[in-house]
Amino acid sequence: MELLLLVALALLGVYLYVENVWLRRKYPPGPRAWPIVGNLRDLARGQHRVFAEWQLKYGDIFTVWLGSRPAVVLNGQDAVKEALQKHGDIFSSRPGLFLWRRTIRTKGKGIVTAPYSPEWKETRKVALTWLNTFGAGKQSLEPTIVQEAQDLVQVFKDKHGQPFDPTVPLSIAVSNVICSVVFGRRFNHDNERFSRVMELVSRYIRLSASAQALNVYPILRYIPSVRRKMEGVVTCADENRSFVIEIIQEHSETFDPNNIRDVIDGFLLEEHRGNRILSELPEDNIINVIRNLFAAGTDTTATTLRWALLYLVKNPDVQRKVQDEIDVKLGKQTPSMLLREHLPYTEATIREVQRIRTIAPSSLPHETTAPATILGHQIPAGTFLVPNLWSLHMDPKYWPDPERFDPTRFLEADGQLAPRTESFLPFSTGPRRCLGEQLAKFELFIFFTSLLQQFTFKLPEGAPPPDTQGICGIVLSPRPFQICAIPRV
Repeated sequence: MELLLLVALALLGVYLYVENVWLRRKYPPGPRAWPIVGNLRDLARGQHRVFAEWQLKYGDIFTVWLGSRPAVVLNGQDAVKEALQKHGDIFSSRPGLFLWRRTIRTKGKGIVTAPYSPEWKETRKVALTWLNTFGAGKQSLEPTIVQEAQDLVQVFKDKHGQPFDPTVPLSIAVSNVICSVVFGRRFNHDNERFSRVMELVSRYIRLSASAQALNVYPILRYIPSVRRKMEGVVTCADENRSFVIEIIQEHSETFDPNNIRDVIDGFLLEEHRGNRILSELPEDNIINVIRNLFAAGTDTTATTLRWALLYLVKNPDVQRKVQDEIDVKLGKQTPSMLLREHLPYTEATIREVQRIRTIAPSSLPHETTAPATILGHQIPAGTFLVPNLWSLHMDPKYWPDPERFDPTRFLEADGQLAPRTESFLPFSTGPRRCLGEQLAKFELFIFFTSLLQQFTFKLPEGAPPPDTQGICGIVLSPRPFQICAIPRV
């Protein structure tokens, strides 16, 4: 019996090896993969950085193995733009991931994780329509952003120059902007429930980074230590989902088709009018649409501002130049997008932050819906795809000495902003391009300028230099750090 079992296992091993060799021929070449784990051991060092190393050896398009699953990595602006822009209808779907299934828990997929389809396109179109209706990315929303920036300045002043972690105050301030658009309301900085929601968003991002192996080997959930990580991710997602559901229910109870107050009401109106495509989706789809807008409108911009503060305390000369420009060109005026062209160095500093620490370095995974050829490489249908945006922003061909923080990269010789920048896609591109790009640009400029107008940021006395490697999960976020906000006289 034992001999038969050994023979069976040996035959199975031979079969899997032959199948793997045959499968590899369908995909672009790449690094050697180990049995069972594939390239996961190497990627544990930080996949966006490892991809950059492999790009030098294997070129702009190569295949890595996530366990037994092949994933094609796109590097450099030529490969990324050809796939996501020229062939966007093929390269814009989403794979089914274990953690997404566990944290969504509903049939409605929303916008972020939904596959590319007519239903997804209609959902995204409706979301964008109502975001624009309520001013996202438009001048009409500027007073709301300015007020939140002023409230944030007061929160920082109340710290009296003492060390503090800026994560939650920044998250609340930024989130209140999207909340005003989507929920029709804002939350005070001392609101305990909302502060907890912000902490949960941050914790979800952090825990997701350490639970990614479950997407490759869901069976790992039976290992106690891994299961605890998964349960932490699920708990954060469930609590945030409950928060969103409560607000949607409040809207449903007070809904008036003649008085549309915000994006939630906008979606309720679409249902009331009988939007054909939306009505074919599960009833809980609106829950995940609103969750997507809320989370995306909170974490990415707040995290970019955290990176900005971190790099300013590491580069006080840049901080002084930003402040000098604000003092000369803006003075005591309230920051406004209409004045952005007068503050080129300030805007260039924001862009350099977005470049040097790409918020989504490996993007969210894509999946192909049909075969395609990119830069001579054949990509099969159903391929797991990784657009490596980090490779664009750290390409020495366009950004010499890319780890050096230098806002002048984005300026012309005369000090004005460069009108067009190659190899720079902080909001990605193609059909999955960030829905809130214009809103994020407004927020980054007004919040950043308001803070630098009022404060000089320093590290606490005796504190070591903050880490710039970050934690890479859904987004690349800084490790927790403290700063001192010293009011400017």
